[in-house]
Amino acid sequence: MTFDLTTIPHYILYLVALVASAAISMYAVRKVMFIMKRRGIFDTPDNTRKIHGEEIPTLGGIGIFIGYMVVTTFFMYFGVGAWHYVVASSILLFFTGIYDDLANMRPSKKLLVQLLAAAITIYFADIRITSLYGMFGINDLPYWVSIAISVIACTLFINAFNFIDGIDGLACGLTILYISMLGGLFASMSAVGMSGIAFGLIGAAIGLLYYNVAPAKIYMGDTGSMFLGFTIFVLCISFINTYGHDGSTIVSVVHSAQGAATIVLSVLFLPVYDALRVFLLRASKGTSPLHADRLHLHYYLLDAGFSHSRSVMIIMLTNVAIIALAWLMQEVNLLITLLAMTFIASLVLFAIYRSRRKKLGAV
Repeated sequence: MTFDLTTIPHYILYLVALVASAAISMYAVRKVMFIMKRRGIFDTPDNTRKIHGEEIPTLGGIGIFIGYMVVTTFFMYFGVGAWHYVVASSILLFFTGIYDDLANMRPSKKLLVQLLAAAITIYFADIRITSLYGMFGINDLPYWVSIAISVIACTLFINAFNFIDGIDGLACGLTILYISMLGGLFASMSAVGMSGIAFGLIGAAIGLLYYNVAPAKIYMGDTGSMFLGFTIFVLCISFINTYGHDGSTIVSVVHSAQGAATIVLSVLFLPVYDALRVFLLRASKGTSPLHADRLHLHYYLLDAGFSHSRSVMIIMLTNVAIIALAWLMQEVNLLITLLAMTFIASLVLFAIYRSRRKKLGAV
């Protein structure tokens, strides 16, 4: 007697993926915390960006990675294409993150690894940006231009997401927000493999969030943030490329391939907006783009007097507003939609900046 997995309702598979990855991740995080404390390996406060006031274990990303990979190993055989290349790139970023968390890897070497990981997936798995959908008057991209833009965009988002992991629960919270939406969209298109992988990542992030929410007992470190940024980007591009293929459309929710690209843009927008803003500010001061300071949005919120939890909530709500805007502007030119997203983010930033100046001026 054989057991046919295709007879199981899809929602049961997704629920099992979420619960199993959450349980595995939570167990692994507890073990990592125990080992880090026994070995005396902590993320030491530096009074600039690391202001937690006590020594906190890092490498929590190990728990996310293990929980996610166990589920991915199962769902990658449900018609998800050459996902083993994504797995290979994820492993490369994961071990690079561990090395960086333990020994402070040179930024140039880390960047090289990120470019390599992005190139492996984009070239061999063919998960790439194929069109700009009318932005700047450009639609379909030539093959090698598509490869180059995709590698650069992927590497940029890996770093942008890495930079936003600065306060308790933020990176985990954003991962759950982004992937929940993508997982739901994949499920609506009956893309079982991609949905299962997405729900597995949600569960893995929940497993760490339990210990990472303020006051954090452990941090994910680059071990988690780099591989998460990479996976979010890959799932976003996979959604655009899946939409419309083999009749897999959800016109009632996402109206067209351009609509799919608009929604993906809203998912990737806020971390990239914040990273580019900080890069420009640092460049204007003549400092390195990787210089440690408190210019990121989440530090502005802390300086304005908000707690870690409230800061996370404000950033999450801003991101939800940007995603909602994208949903309403699916048929509008992508460049106009991008400008509208920038306007909303800048309004929020301006309000926080004023509050921060008032708070610091009163000290």
